[in-house]
Amino acid sequence: MVRGDYPAALRILRPIADDSAHPDPVAQFLLGILTDTGHTGNNTRTCGLFLRAASRPNPFAEQAAALAAVARDQLGEGASLFCIADEGWQGGPPLTFTLGPEHQVIYTDRSIRVIYKDREQLTHLIPSTDVVYLPITYTPLTVTRPEPATRHFLQSFMWFRDPAVRPLSWKLYWTLSEVVDDQMILNATEVLMVVNGGAGPPSQDASNLTRIRVNANGEAELTITGGSAPHTELITRKEMR
Repeated sequence: MVRGDYPAALRILRPIADDSAHPDPVAQFLLGILTDTGHTGNNTRTCGLFLRAASRPNPFAEQAAALAAVARDQLGEGASLFCIADEGWQGGPPLTFTLGPEHQVIYTDRSIRVIYKDREQLTHLIPSTDVVYLPITYTPLTVTRPEPATRHFLQSFMWFRDPAVRPLSWKLYWTLSEVVDDQMILNATEVLMVVNGGAGPPSQDASNLTRIRVNANGEAELTITGGSAPHTELITRKEMR
């Protein structure tokens, strides 16, 4: 950081600060400084990093608490979304998928972060009692067409209810996303099932509703066995935006 080599600083600090078992508060404070000054591409993690740095004894705890207070004031009503000291996924630690060296996707209840080397993209999530997630699956596919590559796919299954609609029903939404460098690109989405009634979502093993694989031609292929129209199609790579 002193030399101004911020990409190297990020590569060093981020895994130490975000270690789910033993996060380092000094690394959290320094990462908060880098985030606040725009070196991570998104500064909405700033308040949470400073809060975590202030929660354990370290040389910067007092400064971290003061900076967290400033960030909270600046965010106003948004503080309830972004000033979160402890981020986890569905009652446990953050859900992390490692795609390769310096390449991760990290889910928390309030965000999805895609990290690629010194670059990071963050998508915010808003927790809701009307959305219930099933296990998220990561599938790498080594394809030979249209060109040799390893493609990285994430499938999400979530039950959703609209409390304004009667009779009450739960819809099982499925999304397929592909991770390319620091981008998560939505490839497809579909409602696979609708269940009427019930106070909560039904128990459902979603693993048999979809399948992605490499076909005989070496291409990535998707099969949907659930939903109203079961079908098989190629998974074409969408353009990054």
